[in-house]
Amino acid sequence: MAIDLELRVSNDERVIPVVRSFVFSAFAQSSLEKNLHERLAKLVVLSVGDAVMHAYQPDEEGAINIRIKEIHGKLEITVRDFGMPQDIMTMESVLHAGNGKNMRLFGISCKEIADEVHWTGYGREGKALCIGKWLHNTDITKTASEGALKGFGSDIPAAPAQEYTIRRMVTGDGLQVSQLIYKAYGGTYFNADVYYPERIEALNAKGTNLSFLAIAENGKVVGHYALERNVDGPVAEGGEAVVDPSHRGRKLLERMKETALKEARRIGLVGVYADTVTVHPYTQKSNVHFGAKLACANLGIAPRNEHFFGLAEDQPQRISCLLYYLHLGKAGHKKVHVPQRHKQIAGEIYANLGFPVEFRQEQAPKGKGGCSVSIDSGTAKATIRVEHVGMDTAHAIRHARRGLTEHSHAEVVFADLPLADPATPFAVEALEEYGFSFAGIAPHFSTAGDVLRMLYLTEPLKREHIVTYEEFAGKLVEYVLSEQERVRRKI
Repeated sequence: MAIDLELRVSNDERVIPVVRSFVFSAFAQSSLEKNLHERLAKLVVLSVGDAVMHAYQPDEEGAINIRIKEIHGKLEITVRDFGMPQDIMTMESVLHAGNGKNMRLFGISCKEIADEVHWTGYGREGKALCIGKWLHNTDITKTASEGALKGFGSDIPAAPAQEYTIRRMVTGDGLQVSQLIYKAYGGTYFNADVYYPERIEALNAKGTNLSFLAIAENGKVVGHYALERNVDGPVAEGGEAVVDPSHRGRKLLERMKETALKEARRIGLVGVYADTVTVHPYTQKSNVHFGAKLACANLGIAPRNEHFFGLAEDQPQRISCLLYYLHLGKAGHKKVHVPQRHKQIAGEIYANLGFPVEFRQEQAPKGKGGCSVSIDSGTAKATIRVEHVGMDTAHAIRHARRGLTEHSHAEVVFADLPLADPATPFAVEALEEYGFSFAGIAPHFSTAGDVLRMLYLTEPLKREHIVTYEEFAGKLVEYVLSEQERVRRKI
């Protein structure tokens, strides 16, 4: 039975034994492996102790919340205080130092006892430590039968002509989906969850992922496509796309996408986007076929060792993707704040998307800004999301970038700034002094609307290794590369 337990204590060190008892009691009711109880409990108790000692001013009374929840195969632990503001971006980059391979917190290695550990800042309302532990830890290599994971070859005979069924994933499909993805990508797919059958099913049960399958007449899963709810705005990413080569050329990907888009409209999403690879033009072509429009050039977003069927396993540089966006409703009027330098290209992006746009008057930032950072150590990528721009925003992002690239070894850092904020142009121009450059527009990526995406690359990229399908894609890639070159000359 799933649990959801919460304890609220004061910032008095005498509460520590109570917290420890609560944590062990909660773990005993969960599905957490018993050999992890002591080590994970120690991490939670130390985090509460740290909040007791440092979250509030001396002699200030405060509260600390501990919540332990088991849902859809994952244990989620949150330790939240309501005390002084903290430098969350520095805390996060220190936590993930060393490329996240051995996260350490309060002197404890988190590598074996937690799958996710990150800080969340709430400004004047304190901070939270969030710990995630998957209870499904058996990956596909330990559950598949012998020969089931042999990679697809380059000369595969076509399967007999047949009728296919396109449907949503159901319980029991996870194993075949993981096998399919493994056979196509090997172990290099950047989202490790796809290699855990139970996790795929759990994410679908939770609604974080919506998987759509192509089923052959013999009941075998021969195609997969998913909508992933991974940003704050009312959009989803279309991805995790794979079709068994022996069943290609039968429009299975198109049929899965069509079914997914119907579901996206039904649940109220305003758009679906895709990060289409530039190693080849095929995913770009597929998105253009469905009416998606280019919005952003996510240069260097994926590591060079991601495998693609029929192509060399290692690419000559980090892999770039082009963000194609498909709006599912009526295109509304956009009111945005963009620096003068980038108004022309931004206007062309919005025209390409079919959105009427009005560039509004910028205003100098005031007060403190709000940012959060996320790190994907597996892809050496970090993203800084700006909630609102303040006088300290550019400096905070610069400070975070140094920690992310020098200590956490991120090879690319994206910064997303809200286009609804009149102070965004000031932050963009300041960040260009620090080596960040314009990458494009990400529509509806936040609850406030569109964001302007900037990027920082530790190594320059060459145009010759970035394949584009349409003329506007080539133009945007060349603009972003030229901007990267321009800002790098300043630093």
